[in-house]
Amino acid sequence: MRAELVDALLSPSLEQAREAVKRAVEAGCTCLLVAECEVRYRGRASSELGPGQRLVVLKQDGSVLVHRPFGFEPANWQPPGSIASTELAGGKLVIRVARVKPHEELVIEVSRVDLVAWGKLVDEGELVMHGSEEELRDALVEDPSAIEPGLKPVEVERRTRAGFVDALFMDSRGRLVVVEVKRGTAGVEAVLQLKRYVEALKRELGVEVRGVLVAERLAKGARGVLAREGLEFRSVDPRALSRARRSARLI
Repeated sequence: MRAELVDALLSPSLEQAREAVKRAVEAGCTCLLVAECEVRYRGRASSELGPGQRLVVLKQDGSVLVHRPFGFEPANWQPPGSIASTELAGGKLVIRVARVKPHEELVIEVSRVDLVAWGKLVDEGELVMHGSEEELRDALVEDPSAIEPGLKPVEVERRTRAGFVDALFMDSRGRLVVVEVKRGTAGVEAVLQLKRYVEALKRELGVEVRGVLVAERLAKGARGVLAREGLEFRSVDPRALSRARRSARLI
């Protein structure tokens, strides 16, 4: 594996930083900034993040992340395939990151840059996952009581206009329950995905539908969105569920 050269500038001017980011984006490089900035997002929702020193990462696949100095979840982000552009306006370096479908725009207004580094990174390693979301879903279908007592499986991979539902259950009161399964930590995007599935089934079937998000943990900020949308969360330890599943097969 051949490592590519990584360049960096300490305390560059905004013009120098803009030129570095522009070159990195055009060359398909990964670019990292430690910078004082404000962030605005407009799209499926909207948010504003006031001034602060943050880590901004523009990746080679078009994804962009803005990290605060604490926590592991990005405060703002855009997915792969996004388009980044830069300009100097109002005495600031403005980085705009947009995508078309759905229309979203992340605007990062940088007032000071402490570090900018860029290079085309090489990563050919293979990530081996121990226990997939599909395995977790199948374990829950075999033992729905891990979600709540009285659930009965109805269908796996149910197709809707919003995509494929991981698993569909019926609760003890005869209501349909959409279950969306995530490994590790589930964030706001998982909540919104579950919301789309629930709304699609309500429109299709004309009945009451519950939505339950299943994961080990819930990311900061996701709980409020769950409550606002009338959805639910269940914390499940996939290791314990896997052990119970293996034990049941040995009986």
